[in-house]
Amino acid sequence: MPTPVSVARHCLTPKAAHALDVAEAVARRRGHAQTTSPHVVSALLSLPSSTLRDACARARNSAYSPRLQFKALELCLSVSLDRVPSTQLVDDLPVSNSLMASIKLSQANQQRQPENFHLFQQISQQSTSSSSISCVKVELQHLILSILDDPVVSRVFAKAGFRSSEIKLAIGTRDGDFKYLKMA
Repeated sequence: MPTPVSVARHCLTPKAAHALDVAEAVARRRGHAQTTSPHVVSALLSLPSSTLRDACARARNSAYSPRLQFKALELCLSVSLDRVPSTQLVDDLPVSNSLMASIKLSQANQQRQPENFHLFQQISQQSTSSSSISCVKVELQHLILSILDDPVVSRVFAKAGFRSSEIKLAIGTRDGDFKYLKMA
């Protein structure tokens, strides 16, 4: 059963939650029944300071002009979103199972990173003292890396001339920092 966006939002950092909110708005505007990974990609590409757009610019195919390749990406993404069935909207739009799987994968990958070990110890201590549900807050970069593994998203990027692996590398190596690639 799909997870409500409000529940998924609790598993995200503020930046990632903002991207999910924008994705939900895209899904609502198109009359879709769920928020999916392509909705998140659409939201990420529309944000003014977009990590995904910057990574795509670094990973783009040099055979095409940047403007042409981004236009192709927008067109392929639009076609993909047009294929999502429309339905009557509900108050709390659910997150698709594949998007929730990407969020959970991001959480698991963040837990495996040694630099986050102290954070997870604090979370586990807090969860034993309180009855509230605690979860690892997924950072935007980790969410993007997991969403790029979604077959639908990967196919959209491939049709526009991008390779998901090159985009992941561009995200992981920004500013010479390889910390986000440890999960790949």
